[in-house]
Amino acid sequence: MIRRNVFKAPAAAPVVAGVMAGAVVIAAAGYVAVAAAYVSFRYPAPSSHSTATAANNRPRVDIVYPRRATLAQRFHTNATLEAFEDADLFAEISGYLSEVRVDIGDHVKAGQVLAVIDVPETAAALAESEAQLESQRKLLETARRQVERAQADLALQEVTFKRQEYLNRQKWTTDQALDNIRAKTEIARADLGLAIANRDSAAAQVDLATATVKKNKALLGYAKIVAPFDGVIAQRLVNRGDLVQAPTASRTMPLFKLQRIDTVRVFCDVPEDKAVHVHVGDHATVAPFGLDGAPIAGTITRFAYRLDGQTRNMRTEIDLPNPDERLYPGMYAEVALEMARRPDVVTLPSAALGADGNGTFIYTVTDDRIARTPIHIGLRDSGLAEVLDGLPKQAVVVADAKRAPTVGTMVQVVVGGDKS
Repeated sequence: MIRRNVFKAPAAAPVVAGVMAGAVVIAAAGYVAVAAAYVSFRYPAPSSHSTATAANNRPRVDIVYPRRATLAQRFHTNATLEAFEDADLFAEISGYLSEVRVDIGDHVKAGQVLAVIDVPETAAALAESEAQLESQRKLLETARRQVERAQADLALQEVTFKRQEYLNRQKWTTDQALDNIRAKTEIARADLGLAIANRDSAAAQVDLATATVKKNKALLGYAKIVAPFDGVIAQRLVNRGDLVQAPTASRTMPLFKLQRIDTVRVFCDVPEDKAVHVHVGDHATVAPFGLDGAPIAGTITRFAYRLDGQTRNMRTEIDLPNPDERLYPGMYAEVALEMARRPDVVTLPSAALGADGNGTFIYTVTDDRIARTPIHIGLRDSGLAEVLDGLPKQAVVVADAKRAPTVGTMVQVVVGGDKS
């Protein structure tokens, strides 16, 4: 029994050693786990959440995109409305007004009689000249018949002379008889010349009498003051019974003022620096002050092709239809001219543009970084600028160049001013 116990004791030592070794390994693993947990707690690894937080901390910038629009060289100025046609009507002869048929505000037609002047002496002169014309016409008819008679007599004398000349060659008549016939022929030729002269003189007298009749008719026609065109009586300066006289250097008061207002002219002055851009047909907007500034669309109809020597402005006109006659001559208006109109061009807001000694530029966002991009611009209009070249395709442009971060800054973009 004693031997058996001594024999088994040494076999238990390796087991104990193995158990102790396993305990050491377990303890070491636990220490490593604790250390790893401490490190993870003290120094956490980066995560997607922390990356998003860093991006949100970047400066935020508003951006815009290029868009197409219609631009023009615009110019605003004051203007005056005037009648399309304006005429002061005067008397061409002296006399007393027997009729005044219109008053201010009356609409008249071309050729309509507005007033009548009583001129009995002119009517008498017309009657006398017409009688003289009739007398001269009769004298002309007599002269024409005398010419015909002289032509017939000359023809007869010429035939007789040829016969006598033949007989004389045959020695059947004397030389004296031939000379007599020759003399009669020359007399007949002279008589024809005289008759023709008388006829021409009578014709001239008829022409003179005709001109006198026309003159007297014209003078008598001046006794009626007629409208030269369709329009409205803007002024009436006479009354029935007034003595009117033809205008002179010291007396120029008209009888009526007639204005055509179915179309009105808008007069404005364009300064020298804008005049070179004016073209017939350019769009214009007219806002008469008397109509509470209600705008009326029109186009440039004509301009003077010259600058005023004192003001250096060019007179420019816009014709506006006025069928309802709401536009009155003498009104003031504000005019907006659109010159050098350019449709469908690439534009950017003016606030997006910067400028320095190197030229014009914009700030763009490329790969979330601010970049400086030089560009060339054309027209500026209503807060927009035309981009001629230098703009990248699908450019993302900083909306306010003055507030843009420095070049190279990482940013986050806000589209359309969304700052939420």
